[in-house]
Amino acid sequence: MSYQIPRHKVFISYYHKDDQDYKNHLIDLKEYNFNTYKWQSIFDDYSVHEDEIDDTGLTSEQVRKIIRDEYIKEATVMILLCGENTKTRKHIDWEIHAAMFNTDNNPKMGIIVVNLPSINQACRKSDDTERDIINPNGNWITVKTRKEYEDLYPNMPIRIIDNFESGITDDTIVSITVVNWDRISNNIPALKTLVDNAFYRSRSKEMHYNHSRPLRGRNS
Repeated sequence: MSYQIPRHKVFISYYHKDDQDYKNHLIDLKEYNFNTYKWQSIFDDYSVHEDEIDDTGLTSEQVRKIIRDEYIKEATVMILLCGENTKTRKHIDWEIHAAMFNTDNNPKMGIIVVNLPSINQACRKSDDTERDIINPNGNWITVKTRKEYEDLYPNMPIRIIDNFESGITDDTIVSITVVNWDRISNNIPALKTLVDNAFYRSRSKEMHYNHSRPLRGRNS
């Protein structure tokens, strides 16, 4: 039963103008807990509103620390809702960047990308245990170059592509799962399993993300 899958503190990153309804849908998902005999949300909501943080005069390090240690300090997993314009938004790049860091107060977060219905790009499993959740009848391929990743993920934020590329040759890069909206939007056990997997992938001290790219300076 889904209530037996651990419940994590989740931060949802998304473009507010385009994709608010999808975020609301996830926050409204509930399950019945047979231990407490109550309905409960499947995770807590930690959000940063677009343009809430003024980066004027701040260094990249200061922006990252503000987001990670003040706004999303308790979250352990990021769900990135990926639509047509997600990759163009600077605040989303800041949030991804913050999620990939270990700070003195908060460790790096697990990351899941959800392809929204407005785009058409590939799915990606972090290991074979996720195959049946993400695309049980899919023709899975091995990607060997950055160009292949860019072709498969035309709407993906570039910082995520950086990590896909780094993972080709570096097995200490934390793997990032990509799943289509229709596979998780009304399938609570599937979504909670992917969140749980992402959490445990990020816990290893030996694993890391590639967060070397400078913060995005403006929207496009």
